[in-house]
Amino acid sequence: MDVVEPLEVLRTSVRRLTLLTIALGVLVAGLAVAVIALLMAPRGTLTVDELHAHRVVVLDDQGVMRVEVGQDAVDAGRRSRTAGVWLYDAKGDERGGMATHEDGLVGLAFDAPVGKGEDHLRDRLSLRVNADGASQVLLTDNLTRGIVGLLSDGAGNGGVETYRWDMDAKLIHRRYITFDQDERQQRPLGEPRAQ
Repeated sequence: MDVVEPLEVLRTSVRRLTLLTIALGVLVAGLAVAVIALLMAPRGTLTVDELHAHRVVVLDDQGVMRVEVGQDAVDAGRRSRTAGVWLYDAKGDERGGMATHEDGLVGLAFDAPVGKGEDHLRDRLSLRVNADGASQVLLTDNLTRGIVGLLSDGAGNGGVETYRWDMDAKLIHRRYITFDQDERQQRPLGEPRAQ
């Protein structure tokens, strides 16, 4: 057996491996330069005719989410799952939104800041239209008590309702004014409203 022939094959293999290593090194260096150039390139305006996404988030210059468009999580704790636009304050706390609910309701709500009333009940102004066409505008206080409402049943009936909450007597006083009547009622706190 001739030792020179296997030695020559081994030298050829080492030369090829060296050339391949150099070529891969040049390729990696070129990719690194391209990535760095893309990262350092000035950002321009992106214009598209149509955008499809499951979620879009707008951040402020501090990186805080200020607007979100999408569908909320299954466990979001709402009356039913929603899809819409939510607004957030500079701290990233939800302050309102407009959404359609899976149960057919569509609503627009503005929330009090965190710390003003119960955290899970911060709606202070809400406008809604139910699946049956009935609609409501409701103003609430920091104790999440309804104060003033505009109501429509979707069939041509509606009116204005105001509330006075007598916490000492544990009574809710309701005044409901329509075109034809001025009705006053009271009921104990915690008792459901008569329909």
